[in-house]
Amino acid sequence: MTGMSAAFTTDFLISFVLVAIILIMLGMIFNLYSELSTIKTRYKRMMSGAEGTSIEQMLAAHTTEVNEAVTEYKKLRDRVDNLDDLLRSSLARVAVIHFDAFEKTGQGLSWCVALLDRNDNGIVLSSICGQEAERSYVKPIEGGLVSSKYKLTKEEEQVLRQAMRN
Repeated sequence: MTGMSAAFTTDFLISFVLVAIILIMLGMIFNLYSELSTIKTRYKRMMSGAEGTSIEQMLAAHTTEVNEAVTEYKKLRDRVDNLDDLLRSSLARVAVIHFDAFEKTGQGLSWCVALLDRNDNGIVLSSICGQEAERSYVKPIEGGLVSSKYKLTKEEEQVLRQAMRN
């Protein structure tokens, strides 16, 4: 009987271990089912989105908005570039000096004005006042230099340097 009781005990222990393993597995399955249920609930809530729209519809709407914003940005960038070009070619630097062209007058009635854009293109205007006559001159300036056709007086050079510093 001892042989039979040992076999019975071994069979009982194996059965007990198998039942314990099955119960542990059932507990794990129940736990996984519970977690899966929670994930499903959260997924359904996430997919339903705001105002009943799905997340796919929301993403499509946001993609459309982003594409419209990029298009609008490109239009605005072009406008800024055009304004920048316009600003570069607009009057940006001005200088004026008065001087005595002739020692006898002494009243500082002669003057020079430099009108330049941001690229140092523009003109120098001069008015030389004497006792009996007044003469005016305009000389073109490109890149801060006068054309080789013209020569600047010292006053015109001074007003040009002053305008380029502004």
